Amino acid sequence: MKQIIKEIALQFSSGKFENCYSYMTEKTQWNIIGEKILQGKENIIKFCAETAKYFSEVTTDFQISNIVAGESCVAIDGTAVFTNKDNKKTFVSSCDVYRFENDKLIQINFYCITTNKEGLTNEKNVE
Repeated sequence: MKQIIKEIALQFSSGKFENCYSYMTEKTQWNIIGEKILQGKENIIKFCAETAKYFSEVTTDFQISNIVAGESCVAIDGTAVFTNKDNKKTFVSSCDVYRFENDKLIQINFYCITTNKEGLTNEKNVE
């Protein structure tokens, strides 16, 4: 596993999108599961700008639970708590799966669910 692909994935999953743009191409695809598929660097940057605007309007606490990295893929799962100006909290659990070719980000599959409480993925409620 190349350290650079792990670092790119960590930056993107942490909302530091602009640090990843130089690793994207017009072939890069971001599949936001159940919502939309963004194709190409320009479309992804536009959506990242919208997301970054939202992040600037809330307090965000990202917690990474697991990182699995191979030769050309990285998976990161974790949680986030978004707190708005009225102190309303939104809890999210997510998993991002990244695929690279020649150190370029080719595909992102983003799975995200809103949960009802903080730390849901850290609980041991397995049946």
